[in-house]
Amino acid sequence: MKLKKNGFYTLLIFIVGACLGALVFMGIFGRAILMPSNTSWIFAHPDDSTQHYLGWVFYRNTPWTFPICMTDGLSSDGMVSCMYTDSIPLFAIFFKILSPLLPETFQYYGIWGVFCFALNGGFGALLLSRIKNNIIFTSLGSFFYTIFFPSITRITHHNSLGAIWLIMIAIILTLDHDRKYKHGFTPVVLWTLACVSATLIHIYFIPMLYFGMMGYMILVVFKDKKYLRAASVFISSTVFSILSLYVIGAFEGNSSYADGGYGFYSANINTFFNSMGRSKYIRMLNTTPGQYEGYGYLGLGMLVCCFLGIIIIFTRLEKKNGSVLRNAAAYIKKYRIEFIAFGAVFIASFLWALSTTVAYNQNVVFSITLPDFFIRKLSIFRATGRFVWLPCLIIMTTAMWLVTKLSKKSAAAALTICVWLQGMDVRNFRTELHDEYAYIHIVPENITAEEWDELSEGVKEVAFVPLDPDFRAYKQLYFEVANLASKKGIKLSSFYLARSDNDSIARYADEQYKLLTSGNGRKDVLYSFFKEEDIPKNLKNFKIYRTGEFIFGKVK
Repeated sequence: MKLKKNGFYTLLIFIVGACLGALVFMGIFGRAILMPSNTSWIFAHPDDSTQHYLGWVFYRNTPWTFPICMTDGLSSDGMVSCMYTDSIPLFAIFFKILSPLLPETFQYYGIWGVFCFALNGGFGALLLSRIKNNIIFTSLGSFFYTIFFPSITRITHHNSLGAIWLIMIAIILTLDHDRKYKHGFTPVVLWTLACVSATLIHIYFIPMLYFGMMGYMILVVFKDKKYLRAASVFISSTVFSILSLYVIGAFEGNSSYADGGYGFYSANINTFFNSMGRSKYIRMLNTTPGQYEGYGYLGLGMLVCCFLGIIIIFTRLEKKNGSVLRNAAAYIKKYRIEFIAFGAVFIASFLWALSTTVAYNQNVVFSITLPDFFIRKLSIFRATGRFVWLPCLIIMTTAMWLVTKLSKKSAAAALTICVWLQGMDVRNFRTELHDEYAYIHIVPENITAEEWDELSEGVKEVAFVPLDPDFRAYKQLYFEVANLASKKGIKLSSFYLARSDNDSIARYADEQYKLLTSGNGRKDVLYSFFKEEDIPKNLKNFKIYRTGEFIFGKVK
């Protein structure tokens, strides 16, 4: 089909892809997850999603201030931005505005899930329209962007990272480098909006977009010779991204932006074909510890599509005069700038995902030792494995582009079979997820309502003392207490945050513990102890409470 420039046709392509993406989400996770009042799936398995939800709850209860995403009550170190509870500032701000109209219990993470799957399908279809502007092709192909194993895995745990549509936008804008817009500043605006959106969703998407922007810069500078546009895109995107981060409070407080784990949370060389146990047909391969962050399994259907694409390459090169290598060299020479642009994006992002410790299966191939200074700076984005999603999308899009080189009927048949295989491959994983999220579950509680009423009477703060060095491991304790405390406006001395000044929090906890053990404990504080040996001995007017697995104490 010839390229259609009709705006309605493009919109239709997007809408169909988005609708299919939303249907895929509901087919996997069901509809109960979409109910704003249903938080059972969030608390049934205390995880990152529980942290995100509770961050939103405390943010919702915090009076408006500037920066606009500051949240009170989660740390003795002061207010923190809700971006550090990964509460998706874009949605948090929107729903806080609507807060007076919302019910007391309101979660938007199910809505966010279907929103992301819809946009993954919609922008996936738009991306494919750059290859072949045929709505049947774009609709079929969009399934690969919604039945994308890394996105399916993330959307109910580290919710904000399900927005792979941001990466697709970067690829679309790169492919559109020579597009004739009505206004010359349109690419600048589009890139800037994409980067600002990334700051309001999850900070990891910012460098991912800049990796994509690198390919755009190469094409605009060396092929289109539009130097001013390249500079404008980079400067505008950078300035407004920093401004956006400032507005939501990213630079507030004394917490360190770096964290340990660089080189640990990486991708494995086998990432594209390692199902990690989520495939119906492809067995799980070994990795080194921490490489679940670099999960990039393409799915059986896409792997078959890639294999078919390789066959198509050799078949087409053999049909031309001359040797395969000579024909390949001529093709690469003709499109050398495009190859350099997308090759640079792929190699750079894949190498970044592998990090300084390169492993195949459980074996470390080689490791590069860097000075501590560089490790600390690189640890700002310690989970480098996530950057493999950009190479994944490049591989998927390239494979489907190669399939279009077949005859119309053959391409349609091949793509249909590959989509069917992809759907079959995800069946077992889908069943597991559907059973977990499609129904409302009764979540057992360590603290009953009656117990909490007694514990919280006259309390203004919960102090977790003394602070355990591994306090983040006590998720069940923090999440259950935070959920109950949020309903009574009670503050916490510490919480499970993405970034925090742990030294300051530990000093505060030590101060409160010393006051307590010296007989000067506060009556407006509920003390929470991590271990039996932390309980003060022989204190007068101090009562110990044991509720389920938790230990609390109050000064009478």
